[in-house]
Amino acid sequence: MFDNLHRWLIIRLALVWFVLSLVIGGLVHYLGNARLDSHVVNMAKAETASYSDEFAAYLRSPSVQALARFNHEIRAIIEKDNLIVVEFYDADSRKITEAIKPSARDVEEKLPKHDAGFSRKDGIVCNKLTLGNDTYLRVFVPIHNSTGAKIGYLEGIYHAPGEIITQIRRQTFWSLVLVVLIIFVTSLALYPLIIGLNRKLLDYSRILALTNIGMLKVLGSAIAKRDSDTNIHNYRVTLYSVRIGEKLGLTPAAMQGLIKGAFLHDVGKIAISDSILLKPGKLTAGEFEIMKTHVSHGVDIIGNYAWLGDAVEVVRCHHERFDGSGYLKGEAGTSIPLNARIFAVADVFDALTSRRPYKEPFGFHEAVGIVRDARGSHFDPAVVDRFLVHAEAFYGEICCEDEAALHGKLEECIGRYFR
Repeated sequence: MFDNLHRWLIIRLALVWFVLSLVIGGLVHYLGNARLDSHVVNMAKAETASYSDEFAAYLRSPSVQALARFNHEIRAIIEKDNLIVVEFYDADSRKITEAIKPSARDVEEKLPKHDAGFSRKDGIVCNKLTLGNDTYLRVFVPIHNSTGAKIGYLEGIYHAPGEIITQIRRQTFWSLVLVVLIIFVTSLALYPLIIGLNRKLLDYSRILALTNIGMLKVLGSAIAKRDSDTNIHNYRVTLYSVRIGEKLGLTPAAMQGLIKGAFLHDVGKIAISDSILLKPGKLTAGEFEIMKTHVSHGVDIIGNYAWLGDAVEVVRCHHERFDGSGYLKGEAGTSIPLNARIFAVADVFDALTSRRPYKEPFGFHEAVGIVRDARGSHFDPAVVDRFLVHAEAFYGEICCEDEAALHGKLEECIGRYFR
């Protein structure tokens, strides 16, 4: 169980690490690209500012001489910065002049063309382009006069410096690696913490289980004292039930319900008056009807306690018969819960082989014969068949043991099925 917990926890922490790495890593990658784009755009805008000032000055006093001087100035500027192409247009989108770096003509031909929509924009527009491993921005800068009217615009193609791109991408990559490592280390740190908390939870669960089992024993002892009996009957029928359940292959969860139900099967007798419960002679028909109500009283007593919820089926149905002639509901066949069908065999066999105030114990073979004869009427045939195969071993282990020995065997069963 604990190994399964380790495997379960490792798989889920690994899954959480993987998912968080994808999500947060994707976010870091996105923010890194956004930072890169923003940085490149700001650089492009900054480098086009000097052209804007020169172009605005020319548009205020256009002439042949001014254009020649403007061409000379922009060609000098373009050799010093990262713009590879700069084109200048008037308000009617007629090209006035341009400056192109000699090495950029092939690049300009390969870059996608733009439509005329950019010329109608009022603010600076940047359009990111890629060519191979290089990043370019097409920048449109409107030029306004002193009254705010657009008098022209420039279009520039900016080549983002490779070292800047590489530096920011490297920073983004290492940020991504750092995030993944932080999530991994956090997962490793959580592992022993969760294991430690689980150990504490298991300890608390064991304490709670022991408390509940202690309550079960106290209640069972109270029933035995109320019925002028000892715990030994509860011990025997519970052990018989456990052994039959084991041979039938019941699950641990079903075994827990069987043990609880077997130990508390007569809990409802607490509600029966002494005059009936302790009557030495045979009960009248009316008294027997009252005695039958111990079944419903038992269900009422334990039915509202969640930990005993799986014991209710034994308490409710332990007097039902396979042929439908039992009480209280007259249930028949497999509509009777399996745990109740198992307990019915154990209860009757123990009653037959035990000394009671009104009878001596039957011998083993006589008791087995009675159980066999009730196969299909009182008892489930499948349960009886499996019981009969092992009845002699069960009888030898349980019937003649004293209370202390039976208590020890029951403790072993509780330790096995309630851990």
